[in-house]
Amino acid sequence: MGIVAVAVHETSWFRALLYILIATVLARVVGTLLKRRDTVQERLTGRSPDPSERTRYTMIRRLIVATILFVGVAIALLQFRTVGAIAQTMLASAAILAAILGIAARAPIANLVSGVMIAFSQPVRLNDYISVGDVEGIVEKISLTYTFIRTTDEGRVVIPNEVFASQTVQNYSLSSPHSTIVIDLELPPDAAVETASERLLALADAVAPPPEGCTNSVEVASLRLSSTALRLHAWAPNPKARTAVAGELRRQIQRRLREDRAIAPASGADSGEARSEEAGGAV
Repeated sequence: MGIVAVAVHETSWFRALLYILIATVLARVVGTLLKRRDTVQERLTGRSPDPSERTRYTMIRRLIVATILFVGVAIALLQFRTVGAIAQTMLASAAILAAILGIAARAPIANLVSGVMIAFSQPVRLNDYISVGDVEGIVEKISLTYTFIRTTDEGRVVIPNEVFASQTVQNYSLSSPHSTIVIDLELPPDAAVETASERLLALADAVAPPPEGCTNSVEVASLRLSSTALRLHAWAPNPKARTAVAGELRRQIQRRLREDRAIAPASGADSGEARSEEAGGAV
């Protein structure tokens, strides 16, 4: 029995499994210790880490854990002579292999590099309210390759990290806590522009009161033979309220267009069309 036990202990499979087990346990221990960093910092300094610190250290923790697991698997594979022989053979065609791997792994590598850049350059952080294309919501999780967004309807959208390097990202949490809404209103050419401007401004002040030091405004956006376009700039109290405030403003404008003949004459009262675009930041 003793001879059989020693033989099993000395096999490549046993050593490989042992190295993988050690790497797994070490990665779990290190990950657990790094997760407790926020609690330790709060206990020692009396303050909670800000979103940028938590984002950076979360990415560092995942990189460390991934590195430990990678090294463990690599050491385990080196226990087999066949793997070593194959590796030596593949060195002769290293350039071709590198090109193939580069093409096949372009997207994952780009996402990985972008994830590291996000962690250190901080264009977006955990709990930031952002919009990317048609997606808008709170940053819930930033992994090595993907960012998870919680939308206003409690849905989850997973965005590749490479998108943040190739598209425009609006981060409302990095600017003013308030957010602007832009609504374009097209009126008939014979409409009372001054009266319409006054009515729109009154509606905006009632539905979306501006913050201290700011004002709602109305401007003539364009003039055509067939129509006149007014542009309303109104303030929402916070980025999350932009959609609700914009909807209420559109509803109030539509009601006023149908009721107030001073804005649009009877012949064109029903032709007024309100369109809105929600935009973040200051006017």
